[in-house]
Amino acid sequence: MNETIKTLFFFLFAVALVVGAYLSQPKLSEYKANDTVGKVLFPQFTDPLAIKSLEIVKLDSTGERNDFHIVEVNNMWSIPSHDNYPADAKEQMGRVAEALTGLTVLDVIEPEGSGVDSIAFQTQYGVIDPTSDNILIGEGVGTKITLVGANNATLVNLIVGKEVASRQAQDMMNVDETTLRYVRIASQAPVYVVSIDASSFAVTFDQWIEKNLLDIKAFDIKEVFVDQYSFSVELVLTSRGLQDQQSLMFVGDMTFEYDGSAVGADKWLLTKWMIFKGQNFDVYEERQLDPAKELDTETLDSMVSALGDLKIVSVQKKPAELASALREGKTFENIELTAAMEASMQMTGFWLVEMLDLKGDSNKTKTQLLSNEGDIQLRMKNGIVYYLRFGDLTGTESEVPLEQFDSPYAMDGSTKIVPDRYLFITAEFDPTIIPLPELRPIPDIPDEADAEEREMFMQVRESSEKINQREQERYDADLVSGKKRASELSDRFADWYYVISDDVYKRIRLTEANVFRFKTPEGESPWSEDILNGLDLQNILGTPQSPSSTDHLRDLPGIDGIEE
Repeated sequence: MNETIKTLFFFLFAVALVVGAYLSQPKLSEYKANDTVGKVLFPQFTDPLAIKSLEIVKLDSTGERNDFHIVEVNNMWSIPSHDNYPADAKEQMGRVAEALTGLTVLDVIEPEGSGVDSIAFQTQYGVIDPTSDNILIGEGVGTKITLVGANNATLVNLIVGKEVASRQAQDMMNVDETTLRYVRIASQAPVYVVSIDASSFAVTFDQWIEKNLLDIKAFDIKEVFVDQYSFSVELVLTSRGLQDQQSLMFVGDMTFEYDGSAVGADKWLLTKWMIFKGQNFDVYEERQLDPAKELDTETLDSMVSALGDLKIVSVQKKPAELASALREGKTFENIELTAAMEASMQMTGFWLVEMLDLKGDSNKTKTQLLSNEGDIQLRMKNGIVYYLRFGDLTGTESEVPLEQFDSPYAMDGSTKIVPDRYLFITAEFDPTIIPLPELRPIPDIPDEADAEEREMFMQVRESSEKINQREQERYDADLVSGKKRASELSDRFADWYYVISDDVYKRIRLTEANVFRFKTPEGESPWSEDILNGLDLQNILGTPQSPSSTDHLRDLPGIDGIEE
């Protein structure tokens, strides 16, 4: 065979391969389109109320599998992966049901020929099953949605793939091309084109839970009380061997009055600022704000905004005995800790400590719930008081948006990784917050009054009595409503340690360092040389450091492990 014939042979062979590959590649199955196009993909799924469980599986950018499962337990949606934490599924499940009910086929694609590689075919349209054991990290893996009804009957078992190519999308009339996706029924070969809102299939915990955890509106806040202290326990070697050494540093507390109807700086008023002084930090006295400083209203407003939309990234269940005591409204003085309760609280950064009542009668002791990083109280106009106690780091991390103040180069979609922290929330009702009824005086009828005057006095008395009755009924109703609301909130918070990102923690954790700022003289930049030279760096960089010795803890009952 000469070189010319060889060359011709290989050329014809190459052409045959190309033609064979072209003929066998996946393409629109026009000859079968009439059989499927226009029909509903899951005709058996017509009633969203029939859903008893939902599972969504997808791979993240690193190839790690994310499974999200939500089930109906006792007529309530719950999240099994988080100890059956209640899901706020009404809106989100509605979006899922809307996306899948009446899902109509717009086009159909099938692999032609038995020799076609099904993996390659599925990869092309992004409909590989993410639960498959033989998948490679990369493109081609879809999102699997499974809806199950009563008696474990499968209602929907769908894999959502890539967006439809723009050229094919243009051929589809009266359809929003941004919603066009390739999909595949799990365990079946054909790939369909449908119009579906793929954003409905969220797999993150925070997208399926109550967005406003505290259920508050900024306008209803009356006061914010910030309790600044830190508490930690370390295992140290002493002359008696390894022992727990507790370190407690009191800084002080601040009370801010809030007026949600005002604007700017008028919304906030520092009504009291108390600090601990003295060698042992046992002198509790009021402090006045430096005339050169003012409230940083941006920080305070940011705190209110974060609380109004408190974002939690996870939860951890409390021991049943502790949850039961909190649900019953028991005070911490009346809770008898079991070993399991104490271990659970300490592992998350919360401690029941019997100590001197330094803010009240310093000669008496009281049992207090202390947390690693202090706490804040929200006092609402309806008498509800929220206690938010900041515990230990969880050891986990969250990905959060990168804000402009984090970096001047922050772009839309940019993120950062931050640690997570435990949060202990309780609520109670304080009747002293409710305004007392404004009762009108009931005038006595003078003995010397004539008939006309007596009639006038009687009318005034009757009118005042009616007004007083309405005022008293209003007050009594507010008391009943407040107690009921506190009970509902206690029931909501009792079971859970909440987990928040450190990003949220820094927004709601007020300190002297971030709540005060130096005033800017009129006409000067806030960072002029004169201002910078006058800064109190200790107050700006942080609160005073804890003394190196533990002498200030020696006389506090319940603070054990202090080496003599």
